[in-house]
This record gives sequence, structure tokens and C-alpha cells, in this order.
Amino acid sequence: MILHNPSSYSDERLQGGAMFDLNNLYYYAAIVEAGSLSGASRVLGVTKSLLSQHLARLERELGVALIQRTTRTLKVTPLGIEFYRRCQAVLAEVERARMLIDDERDTPRGTLRISCPVLFAQVMLAPLMGRFLREHPQIELIVDASYRDVDPVGDGYDLAFRTQPDVSDSRLVVKSFGVDHPVLVAGAGYFAGRPPPRNPEDLAGVHGAAPPAPGAHPHWDMLGPDGAAVSIPHRARLVSADILVLREAVLADVGVALLPLPLCSDALADGRMIRLLPDHHGAMVNLHVVYPSMRGLSHAARCFLDYLGEHLTSRVQDVANGSLLLEIGGAMHETTEALAVIAHGPAAPRFGNDGRPA
Repeated sequence: MILHNPSSYSDERLQGGAMFDLNNLYYYAAIVEAGSLSGASRVLGVTKSLLSQHLARLERELGVALIQRTTRTLKVTPLGIEFYRRCQAVLAEVERARMLIDDERDTPRGTLRISCPVLFAQVMLAPLMGRFLREHPQIELIVDASYRDVDPVGDGYDLAFRTQPDVSDSRLVVKSFGVDHPVLVAGAGYFAGRPPPRNPEDLAGVHGAAPPAPGAHPHWDMLGPDGAAVSIPHRARLVSADILVLREAVLADVGVALLPLPLCSDALADGRMIRLLPDHHGAMVNLHVVYPSMRGLSHAARCFLDYLGEHLTSRVQDVANGSLLLEIGGAMHETTEALAVIAHGPAAPRFGNDGRPA
């Protein structure tokens, strides 16, 4: 029974009344199975002198002769035969233990705790997570979808997804994925009766729907056709960290917003939105994945990041093409009606023929 390469046992010891070097047991079993030092030398690819040294060392540790040697023959003693049988069991168990570790390395397993923004979880990650779990049945995912800025170290997350421009924390390792350039959009009726803006100056002071931002002067940072930076001030009519609320505000003609193209491609295609300044766009939105540098990446986390790197771009393209857009209805329809009130004021009450409210 020839097992794993013996050199890997060089620092291992087995407690069994005496301290046995597993290499000695390994080489002894190989000699018995091959029937000679020469045969074992050919099978293992080591010299006969090395085998002889290990055999002599083992017999010296045991204080008995396991093999009777002459210049031409080897004869295993009865005690040597029984000892060989026990060696087989020991070495087989060592090999099973090694295979267990190898299997752990080859097969990612365990629980992976992830934090990510709500919209990203719903639109981008949800389909990818399902496919990932089917391909890795030994992994379990716990996904905390929120807009809370978690501490991966203190809160115990394996991976945390962030979309802010800069992530600076010496305790964290950062891996970034470029997602898309956001674009300026407005509802189809927002500029009704007015000429559409042709340059950034035409948008100065326009109503905006935007996420919270530091400073007293809200603005959009854009890049022109030549890559030059352009700042467009606006009046923030609606402020929300929820990008779906901003999307619905645009559809309700509340104002202009800088939105990821995949999130508004369907509305642009069917005419509910218009794109403003099509030769301008926002800076690349990067998805940052952070994890604790002290802990490093588990095999499961590494597999998830590799999987994301392979499939995220195509997922963004799917959403941009409208084939896998998030369906917005129910509560979001009510939100649209509320935003329409913000934009246009309450609708006049309707009455039936009997004079009562319809």
C-alpha cells in the first residue's frame, strides 16, 4: 500500500509508547510490499541507502529486528509482519486525514455573511446568488441587505459591498468592480412646453432628485465628451438614499436625477424618461467589496468573489437591456402617486352624477 509522498511527513510524529517518525513507518511498509530494498527504491524513486537508513532507525527505536537481511535477500520476521499490518492501518488513517484537508481545500464550504445595499441585492445579486448556491451546495449565504454602513470587522461580515467613491480603512482589503456610468434623466413631461437643455448651463438651478450629499450647494459632478469635469448645480426637491425612490421621482416629473443607466433603460426605451446631455455622464460607479485584512478570505468567500467577477458585467448588461429588470409595483405605485402630488399638487376631486365623491 503506497501512500502519499513521504517527504510531507517529515515533521510529524505518532504517539504510541514511543515517538514514531511516520516516514520510517511509510518506508518500512513500502519495503515489505515491494519485497526488497531495490523494488521499493524503484517504486518510490529514492535511493536504497535512504531506505536502509529509515529501516535501521525504526528497528533501533523499537529495539527489535523487523526484517532479517542478507546480501541477497530480505525476510520479514513474524513480528515484522504483524507490525506491517498495524502500520497499514496507521498510514491509511493518516492518508484519510490528509484527504479530508485536501477535500476542504478543493470544495468550498461553510457560512458566508454578506452585507450589501438593498437595491444591489435585489437587482444584481439575487439571480447570481441563486446560481452560485446551485454550483456550490456546501456553502450557505446570509445576506444583510440594508443601506447601513456596516463594520465588517466589528460586525463579523465576511464580505461587505459598498458603492461610495472611496473606501479608506487600513483594517480592510478592497476589491473593486466598475459597474456603469450614471446618466442624467428626466421624466417625459418635466420639460413639457420648454426647450430641452442643450448644455450644462441650461440645467443650472433645475429641480433635482438626489441622494444626501455633504455641503449646502447640491450639484451633479459630470464628465463632458472630452473627459473634462463639469459641475451642474441643482435645487434638491427630493433627497433620498433609496435610488428606487429617485427613479420614481423622475417618472413623476419631480425633477432631474443622475441614475445608473441599467435602472432607467426600460423607461428610456419606452419614452417615459428622456436622457439629458447624452454626451455627458457621471463618473464610473464602482462596486467595492471589502473584507477584514486580518482574517483574510475564506475559500467560500474567494469563490464568491471569483464568481462575481465572472458574471457581474453580464448581469449589468442584462439589466441594461431590460431583460431582467426589477419589477416595481404595489407600494412603488403608491409612491409614484405621492410623488406626483409633490410635483403637480393634489388632483381635483372627482364627483359622480349624484354629486357624491367618485
